[in-house]
Amino acid sequence: MAQNLFVSSKNLLVEGVSDLIILTALSGLLESLGRQGIREDITIVPTGGLEKVATFISLLRGSQLEIVCLLDSYNDVKAKAKMEKLISEKIIHQSKVRFFHEFIEGYDTADLEDLFNKRDYLNLFNLAFKEYDNIEVSDLNSNIKRIILQINKVIDKNRFNHFRPANEIAKISMDGNSFDDATLHNFEKVFKEINSLFDY
Repeated sequence: MAQNLFVSSKNLLVEGVSDLIILTALSGLLESLGRQGIREDITIVPTGGLEKVATFISLLRGSQLEIVCLLDSYNDVKAKAKMEKLISEKIIHQSKVRFFHEFIEGYDTADLEDLFNKRDYLNLFNLAFKEYDNIEVSDLNSNIKRIILQINKVIDKNRFNHFRPANEIAKISMDGNSFDDATLHNFEKVFKEINSLFDY
């Protein structure tokens, strides 16, 4: 199983393909600016959802592979229970599980998308969803922290396809002016921490 699923001995488990696209793109951009991205010997592995992250960890127990998890804050009770059980049974150490809200000041819960300055993420959303009028920061409900929930309120939906804004990153030509420095700072902080959690 391990040989088929992974191409590296060091693996960062994330929830979805959109996480993989965004983290890879921002890592490359930061490196092009002489800043810190994710280490080349770390493979980002999308698992297909928070609940499946726990399944991956269970399957790979004792495989000699290094595993770190980088996750959205829990909003699924079953998935949270699974992860907490793995931690309590010492199948994965608490220090190897990181959540996006830990990297953003003033957030108790967060998704990967919250690492972006709100205007930066709205630019990606507006590019991806031409069927909606462009959303401005002033359209968002400031009483809600998470950008995904704020956008859902504006477009009157429970959820939208997270892959589409992520895919816009792969299409655009990026340079130092593509994103606000707050966005770059948040991602660099994540990469520095994740890099430190793996053995050299």
